[in-house]
Amino acid sequence: SYESSKSRKGEQVPPQPYLQQAGKELISSRTTGTAYSVPEGELQFMSTVREVSLVSDDFVPNLPNEQSPTPNFFDLLLENDCLPTTKACHQCLKRVKEGKGNDCSNCSEECGCYCTVLCKIRPPEKRVVKEYHVYPPAYRKDSNRLVPRIVHQTWFEPVTKEKYPNMSRLIESWIRSGWEYNFYDDDTAAEFLSTHFPSEVRVAYDSILPGAFKADLFRYCVLLIRGGIYADMDVLLTSNLDEVVDNDVGFMTPMDSPGTKVNRRSCLWNGLMAVAPGHPLLARTIEIVVNNIRNRFTSVDYDDMLCPTPVFHVSHSVDTLFTCGPCILGGGINNLLGRHMQDAFTPGDVDVWQVEREGQELSSTNSGIVVSPDDQRLLIPGRTIILRQNKEDMGSHRFTWDEKNMIVASTDMPDYDDRPPTLVHYSKTHGKAGVYGVKKLYTDNIKADEKIRIIVQKVL
Repeated sequence: SYESSKSRKGEQVPPQPYLQQAGKELISSRTTGTAYSVPEGELQFMSTVREVSLVSDDFVPNLPNEQSPTPNFFDLLLENDCLPTTKACHQCLKRVKEGKGNDCSNCSEECGCYCTVLCKIRPPEKRVVKEYHVYPPAYRKDSNRLVPRIVHQTWFEPVTKEKYPNMSRLIESWIRSGWEYNFYDDDTAAEFLSTHFPSEVRVAYDSILPGAFKADLFRYCVLLIRGGIYADMDVLLTSNLDEVVDNDVGFMTPMDSPGTKVNRRSCLWNGLMAVAPGHPLLARTIEIVVNNIRNRFTSVDYDDMLCPTPVFHVSHSVDTLFTCGPCILGGGINNLLGRHMQDAFTPGDVDVWQVEREGQELSSTNSGIVVSPDDQRLLIPGRTIILRQNKEDMGSHRFTWDEKNMIVASTDMPDYDDRPPTLVHYSKTHGKAGVYGVKKLYTDNIKADEKIRIIVQKVL
């Protein structure tokens, strides 16, 4: 039963997928024709997710009809006729750059009362109703390696050379890499989420319309459970993976271009990621993404999330990338590191204790870095590496590990794209006026009015 699968203090529980913990039998794809089943013998190498009880003397469950709803920032603006819906407002906010104070008041004429209330009137915090613990796997196939030798790719349907003559050749570079290769279509991805995660994650996945956004959320989830490398279908591997991903690397991804003009490149290109399973940086990103989707966040809610100092040039130029994409990945990582969600990244190693070191430099004492024993950064495995991104590197969009002077992969090759032209690109969810997230993003406008927490634990 579900209760018996929960761990008691000091008791080690065998790893079980979330679906099995909930008292539901795992379905074998061999006998039922279902899209996904847990690979035989692989469970001991996967992370597992468990719900923990939040009931205590000072906690009362969020019972229906007994608590007033907590509005989003969007709701407060709508009620007071302060929504920044004009094209002139969006254009002005995109022009606000560092050096001009990054101040919304520069656009008060175009945006009206929006700039008066932003970061001054804040919505109430939503109640945390559930907490989920992520347990990294106790065993590794290669005891010396943090990132397992697994490649993950996803597309809405199987890729054949007849239908996709170009893209099928690109993915062949990953299939023949010497690493285990896993491909997920839409059905497989959805069943993976249902098997390994609580219902809130699958509900969030089903609640967003653009397929690219679903793929964003899925890649974080599959890497949290299994680890390995995720690569977009249009990425060409150009180096040996064993040479690229060193044994001591626990997280690797390239920078992305938003924020270049204002020297605030806080977005990370999530089309290429190498991650150890059970990684706290991904757990925090998934938590933020799922909570934002379930509460139907819009672009103005992202601005509020980025208070007290939103970088408007980024958030209003690429607002679509804050739903599940590169900017919320960078934001989630910054959040766990204790930095502002739009602090800039640079190529090379990330110092996970940067905030404390900088504080120590400003202090008159030399007491050393002191952190809470519950600090999630203590569980970050190995090195965290940011690759250099250059969209005009010898005629192509390439990603380089500077330390090794090695081109890891390339994308956006000329004439590579043989996808059906009928597919609607996610950028169509962004309008030149109005508020992003009101239309074309969600299946409905029903807000969960609650949050969940996802916290990584020590290996059992």
